[in-house]
Amino acid sequence: MNLDDAMEFAAKAHRGQVRDGEAPLPYITHPVEVLINLRYVGGIENPDMQTAALLHDVVEESGTTFEEIEKQFGPRVRDLVKELTREEPTSEQTAGMSKDEIWELRSGMLLGEISQMSPTAQTIKLADRFSNLREAHQVKSGKKLKRYAKQSEKILEIIPKATNPGLWMAIRQLLDG
Repeated sequence: MNLDDAMEFAAKAHRGQVRDGEAPLPYITHPVEVLINLRYVGGIENPDMQTAALLHDVVEESGTTFEEIEKQFGPRVRDLVKELTREEPTSEQTAGMSKDEIWELRSGMLLGEISQMSPTAQTIKLADRFSNLREAHQVKSGKKLKRYAKQSEKILEIIPKATNPGLWMAIRQLLDG
């Protein structure tokens, strides 16, 4: 398997999905941007990491299984995608919570997951966050943008700069304005 295969797999999995905003782009543009960030900002040439960057959202967003990923791309890519796949709170966990409380719960879960990731997965997460933060500056404002920026600050506290200085600093520069 190569990146062309991963691109085709991700495009098929995300077909019909769009990103946020007034003039949303097809969702596939996000995993492609994560790949580009990983390669050109982070300097990562590892094919498994690049493949995982393209596939990082397919389980969350399309119902693709980890078994399908392993069959197509091998156990290393499956393991990376598994590390990068968010766990969502159950309806029991969110019962009676406000939207803000649910956001705080989800944020805490995400930060906990990131703290448990391997440095390899954390590097891909930095490429993902850089993409998401750039987009947030375009589609979020006020409280939502401040909250997202604060969460990004916490991610930089969890992931050491040495994990990938290029990606870490790119996020830091976006946060510093």
